[in-house]
Amino acid sequence: MACNFYMEYLDVADSTSRYARDEAVRLWNEAAGKDFVAVVAEYQTAGRGQRGNCWQSQRGENLLLSIVARPGSRLEVSRQFLFSQAVALSLHSAMGRYGIDTRLKWPNDIYAGNRKLAGILMELDFSGRFVEQAVIGIGLNVNQVNFPEMDRVPVSMRMLLGSPFPVKEVMDRVLEAFEYYYGMMLADANAVAAEYKELLLGIGEQRMFVDSSGCFAAVIEGVEPSGHLQLRRSDGTLSRYAFKEVEMLL
Repeated sequence: MACNFYMEYLDVADSTSRYARDEAVRLWNEAAGKDFVAVVAEYQTAGRGQRGNCWQSQRGENLLLSIVARPGSRLEVSRQFLFSQAVALSLHSAMGRYGIDTRLKWPNDIYAGNRKLAGILMELDFSGRFVEQAVIGIGLNVNQVNFPEMDRVPVSMRMLLGSPFPVKEVMDRVLEAFEYYYGMMLADANAVAAEYKELLLGIGEQRMFVDSSGCFAAVIEGVEPSGHLQLRRSDGTLSRYAFKEVEMLL
């Protein structure tokens, strides 16, 4: 168990991230010197994902977790995407301990092959030029094997490895990895960015993308500290995209 987390366990929540945000003042008051606050639920009635999607999960089968961190004046707004990178690397590291090889799909998804294993939802609050607080929602498919039809074909740890896993054990490994990469983010931001780039799904490969103008071929060159994706088109031009402006087709 990662000892620097104040944990709140819920049977049901509409969204662990919404709960963590609404209860942040109380949770931090009860945290008694802990470095982080975390909320975990057995079931969510209105789990949220990127692009306004709903995160659907069967009761007790998956990890539904939100972490609240307060870096204070240690992370500038201009480098806010480091948070997403650190969390993605945490999930990659935790899955590696089970022998699952994952890749990080920009901006906030974790893939095993071409199937989505986990998603991250970041909500940041700013104070001047610094990130004051981050609410990090994590949905990780652990034991679920039946999923509703959706555009991103999901997969779970159980489907990949053929056996169920204790969700709490998986959570502890994710929290331990997060603590490590959070410290790395504050101490050596370039190392976090470099490791993320190395694991980025599609890096250096020609892939198909779609934006408001339609489909096009491009190669991912990297991700800026602000989170903008850099794409080199087949005609040699370099384009940059913010969240929700472009999607890689799988």
